[in-house]
Amino acid sequence: IIAAVVSAFAGGMSDGTRKAPQSSVAVTPDLSGHLISFDHNGGDAFSLDEIEVVFQTQDQKVALSPRDVGTSCIAFNKTGGSGSMIKAGERFVVQGSDPGWTKGITFGPGGGTTTLQENNRISWVSIDRQSAKTIASGNFVL
Repeated sequence: IIAAVVSAFAGGMSDGTRKAPQSSVAVTPDLSGHLISFDHNGGDAFSLDEIEVVFQTQDQKVALSPRDVGTSCIAFNKTGGSGSMIKAGERFVVQGSDPGWTKGITFGPGGGTTTLQENNRISWVSIDRQSAKTIASGNFVL
């Protein structure tokens, strides 16, 4: 009985928290297509259905997930394959729209419009929604 209890605690049976996937992800912005590509370069696979991507500039911040397609973004999907699991060697994209008044990528109107402008430094983080922990993060210049 003692061995079973120790094994259960060591195995995490008593802990209700979920471990977030950890991945290496490279980001490539495409101003002409108004999209940002995410290439999974290694680490744990993750499901698009369970993540949120947050983009932040100095004064603007937007959080997006696949459920925002049609309201805050045009696309949030895997490229070149089916299903929602993203594993090493695969890519997903988040597509916004043309802001019209500047070169950049606009996401909105859910919670307000956010425009990521050309030549600005953008921070990003992908978050596992169930655990609220970071999967991958980084910066890029649009």
